[in-house]
Amino acid sequence: MNQAKDPDSQRLRLVNHLKLIEDLWQKLYYVKWNPKSFVMLARLAQDMLKNAQGRDDERLLKLVTQLEHHVKGCATANAMPPESERQRLIALIDALRFILVKNGGSLSDEPRTRPLLTAHPEIFLVAPEGDKPSLMTKLEDFNYRVRHISKLAEAEERLHERIPGAVIIDMDFPEGAETVLAMVANLQKQIGLRSPVLFLAERNDMAARLEAVRAGGTAYFSKPVDNDELIGLLRELLLPQTSEGHYRVLIVNDRPTEAWEMAGALEEQGVTPRVLIQPLQVLQDIHRFQPDLLLIDLDLKEVAGPELAKVIAQHRDCDILPIILLCYPADVAHYLMNLEVPGASLLTKPAPVSYLCWEVKQRLRRARAIRVKLSLLSDNDVVSGLYNRRRFMALMERELEAMGLRLQALVVIFIMLDNLRSIRDSAGVATADEVVGQAAGRLRQVLTSEQPSARFSDTVFAVLAPNLFGEAPLNLARRIRDVLETGFYKVGDQALLLRTSIGIAVTNDRSQDHLMLVQRADSACGLAQEAKGERIHFQQNVPRAKRDPETSSRARVLDQVREIVEHEWLWLVFQPIASMRGDVNERYEVLLRLRDNQGQELVSGSIFGVVHNHELGLTLDRWIIAQTLEMLRQRQTTTTLFIKILPITLQDKTLSVWLRGKLEETGVEAQRIVFEVAESTAERSLRDMFTFLSGIKLLGCGFCLDRFGRGTDSLSLLKNLGADYVKLDMHFVNNLAKDAKKQAQLKDLVHNLESLGAATIVGGVEDVQAMSVLWSLGVDLIQGFFLQHPYREMSYDFTSAGF
Repeated sequence: MNQAKDPDSQRLRLVNHLKLIEDLWQKLYYVKWNPKSFVMLARLAQDMLKNAQGRDDERLLKLVTQLEHHVKGCATANAMPPESERQRLIALIDALRFILVKNGGSLSDEPRTRPLLTAHPEIFLVAPEGDKPSLMTKLEDFNYRVRHISKLAEAEERLHERIPGAVIIDMDFPEGAETVLAMVANLQKQIGLRSPVLFLAERNDMAARLEAVRAGGTAYFSKPVDNDELIGLLRELLLPQTSEGHYRVLIVNDRPTEAWEMAGALEEQGVTPRVLIQPLQVLQDIHRFQPDLLLIDLDLKEVAGPELAKVIAQHRDCDILPIILLCYPADVAHYLMNLEVPGASLLTKPAPVSYLCWEVKQRLRRARAIRVKLSLLSDNDVVSGLYNRRRFMALMERELEAMGLRLQALVVIFIMLDNLRSIRDSAGVATADEVVGQAAGRLRQVLTSEQPSARFSDTVFAVLAPNLFGEAPLNLARRIRDVLETGFYKVGDQALLLRTSIGIAVTNDRSQDHLMLVQRADSACGLAQEAKGERIHFQQNVPRAKRDPETSSRARVLDQVREIVEHEWLWLVFQPIASMRGDVNERYEVLLRLRDNQGQELVSGSIFGVVHNHELGLTLDRWIIAQTLEMLRQRQTTTTLFIKILPITLQDKTLSVWLRGKLEETGVEAQRIVFEVAESTAERSLRDMFTFLSGIKLLGCGFCLDRFGRGTDSLSLLKNLGADYVKLDMHFVNNLAKDAKKQAQLKDLVHNLESLGAATIVGGVEDVQAMSVLWSLGVDLIQGFFLQHPYREMSYDFTSAGF
């Protein structure tokens, strides 16, 4: 018996140690930072390590050792740890909590910090007989359980048997709208129907809407019904049924008697309250309790209530958190004049308990609805309902931070919808969007709650799958392919099929850069597209033994670039871009050349492959821009220069301000600069692209979409970005004179580009055979060795080069 109890007592000691560490860390972070207290944190971690050494659990011991080492390292700095160190500390605590709780421990008796979602409740869709309603299909795509009832008598009978989560009723039955309304009103009286009732009707007048409200309707939609709008409202209405303890209120009041009286009243109304009588710990409690509303007494002893309210309102985690402030009647006029707390309302105390509860519940309902809508807008793709790219990348970074702790491997799966572009071109945007929505619904069916999915780009879905080993990632990819490619996508009278290519990348290394992981998945997806078999490519993780030389090689290149920049062992060369239409204006593309400390010229592509997402890439781009502007300042003739931009520069929020200063300093007209961005880069970084374009267009600079025509939906991308020039991928010019199919393809593309107002550039022209073909196809500009190799001087004779 004693032997059985000893492991339990050891576990409880570890649980208590971890709770003390977490509590102290939160006080240091949210209440008051103190280096001496951080030393105490290191001692607690040391004590926890001593206790863990007596347990036969290698993984637990390893994590506690990492925690102790990490805290000790942070303590030696004698300052608040930077963000990366804080995130690592939190990840270690979370991993230890996971192990100890899994083994029977409990770190807290407090409510969970987030609502626990349960299965979607059943929905009754009461609509006349006919084809399966499109709304029913849409609801099922969002995993709702839907029962279609086509007769009013049957609907009344079923509603007497059991109450569904919600009722959606079409009022346009042959029996008439009055019969429908009477049935709902009778059900309200007979069985106390409390489920939301949503009416669908042809009428949209005020009289019809009033009749629906009197019958007990919750919402009213006039036809044609916007299914997405209806589902959004339904999600909001059903939230109380799909979460436990969904309303939480944090009461900040240092008078315990008053605070507990309010808490008791709210609890009777089905609200979960928490009382805080130490106001300075409010940020810590907000982090742990995740309240839906704050109830703050402004008459506090430890700290001025108005100051506390302002601190809370300024915190990024509380920007949409509703606040009710309580004050004495004599102070109301003062607070109305001087207190500015966004999202707060002011009540006088003592407030009648019934009124206080009513006000709290009204604010809670409205706040929850707003939070749901904001979350959907900020985190989700509108068409598919999946996460958007920004949210997916944030989740990936968080998962990589936990690598080696609760996470042993992370799989990223990219699913390319290969023929979505052709569906959009032939059937229209609305049909393509409907196919995307249905495909997203199918994708959800094969994923677990621990496998988040996103619409990563226009034609790419992405999936995060933690802790899949061996053949499991490949098996998941096959299930995804089967569910997406099997069966028709029915949109109106059309029956469509999807074809997919799937790329898989896996890592078990915490140091793996999240952008590199995405690039690997994207590369695998490209290889899958080119495959002739099942179009799934699994890019296995590179063993550390092989990866270390690659990592050290990358580090050597970065060190080499730093040396090159420091000693200015770099220069510019220029290659002409000539018109085929008699335009003699001078245009050149600017190219960078570099040499090492031995004087040997380096291959620029290999350098850019390393620095494209590194701060040194930004340094190189700015050097090129600055040198280009200086050359234009000295040049007498009007010349337009094209400058290629790396992905890291697209993310630079200060570029437009810096560029404006350089333009003013040199006196160069902005339209003489054209920035080039590769199509693949633009497609992967649309949010950054829009920010970048708004900045350079405002200044008056031009924009060229480079390596165009090999993307998933090139023309659609061009319509969104609005380029002045489009440089076609060199694939189009290779063997062009002998390839009739390629000529026809290029002719259509040039025609489409002309209709969009973009001048066409074809690069890689190396022989005279392609010249007549390019001219006949309507190409505007050409570039390549046929004209001139890149030279340091801008010496090409545009006036005598007639084509």
